[in-house]
Amino acid sequence: RIITCHLGNGSSIAAVDQGKVVDTSMGLTPLEGVLMGTRSGDVDPAVLEYIMDNTGMDIHQMLNCLNKKSGFAGLSCSSDMRDVNKAAEEGNKDAQLALDMWAYGIRKYIGAYAAAMGGIDALIFTAGIGENDAAGRAKVCEGLSFLGIEIDEAKNKVRGEEACISKDGAPVQVWVIPTNEELAIALDT
Repeated sequence: RIITCHLGNGSSIAAVDQGKVVDTSMGLTPLEGVLMGTRSGDVDPAVLEYIMDNTGMDIHQMLNCLNKKSGFAGLSCSSDMRDVNKAAEEGNKDAQLALDMWAYGIRKYIGAYAAAMGGIDALIFTAGIGENDAAGRAKVCEGLSFLGIEIDEAKNKVRGEEACISKDGAPVQVWVIPTNEELAIALDT
């Protein structure tokens, strides 16, 4: 029972049980799921009507807004997590709110998928943010010790290389595993 957190400018969370994906945060398009660089992630559908009624946007403009002007870019200063982290460190409350919303959304998916699979054996972080942002991984894992998820602060300092970052003896292994999207696409092709 593995939960993968593919966290980059686009993100998806997946529940993998016995080698098969049983749920994913993505829907018909990559817009659904957690807050991303420019994508909103999960949104109450009634919000669309409210925004359209109050801005004069049509559905095409609304979808463009949700896909290209929302997420970190819409809530804070940039679509780039490095810029958002820096702004939050400098006291930017909008950037801090965006980071809090991002981590909270991921934790919700982790909790839901652990419940759906009857537990979790491993948590994987991958993609640009997942592989390189130790603070982001730590923030996502805050409060998840009840599931057996505990990361080791020293081990978590890894960037861009495969490593187990969970505390020794923790019931759930937490891993950073670099992704190779280009290879996966080439193999599928």
